[in-house]
Amino acid sequence: MLGTANALPVRRSIFDFLRSELAEVLPGATWVAAGTSRHQFEVNQWCLEAGGHCRTGLEDNLRFDPTRLAASNAELVKKIVDVCDSCGRRRRR
Repeated sequence: MLGTANALPVRRSIFDFLRSELAEVLPGATWVAAGTSRHQFEVNQWCLEAGGHCRTGLEDNLRFDPTRLAASNAELVKKIVDVCDSCGRRRRR
């Protein structure tokens, strides 16, 4: 989890380091990274670009964007689904 108080900061270099360590220790492992609050969408995009999975929802983030609260978990999920194609990922139904 990135961006949580007293945990790892949200930095792409840290994200990439952790992924490289995982690939060395557990080659082929399925993985996810999570960003909290304002970092959730950014970390989700990194995950999609790097072949990982996403975690999203109101339990980690209440905002759809900086200007308004998310209406529901479904709205946050749709936001991620809508960027899957641009990251070379297929949508699952």
